[in-house]
Amino acid sequence: MTTQLIFVESAKLYVLLSNSKIVEIQKSADPHINPHATGVKCLDATTDRTNVHIADRNDWTDVSKLYLDAADITTFAAWLRCQMPNASTKAFGNAVFDHFPNSPFIREVLTAAGRAAGIPGMKRAWGEGEYYVRRAIASDPEGFAALAAANATGAANSQTEASPVKPQ
Repeated sequence: MTTQLIFVESAKLYVLLSNSKIVEIQKSADPHINPHATGVKCLDATTDRTNVHIADRNDWTDVSKLYLDAADITTFAAWLRCQMPNASTKAFGNAVFDHFPNSPFIREVLTAAGRAAGIPGMKRAWGEGEYYVRRAIASDPEGFAALAAANATGAANSQTEASPVKPQ
């Protein structure tokens, strides 16, 4: 079992990963970074597994990032929803996108995660969208199957049941 503590500077968040999956997210108000944490500049979306990219010191254009797959973006969104329970859908969506600055794939990965979870009202994917949905499901087949089943029965409630991460 591999665990990593990551500090995301742009969002002032600590993210605990275990076997490349989010275990816990915690907002930090302390200006001092935990010396045991790996520091990254920002969050980004990926179609691969969740991973940490440390910038190359010899390349001034390289930026350290925590890349999240569709399953972990779903976990992150559930945590963020718990942090802002009274926010409108638009405010919540803006907050999600604000945590992923300059991410080229965030829109595709979020849409694929919603389709994989069987969110009502989302159109069936085709073409390139279907590729992203397959990658999203591959990131956590059991988790997305459970979400799709819950959404199919109408039992899913994003504010109470979707959050495996406890707010701090």
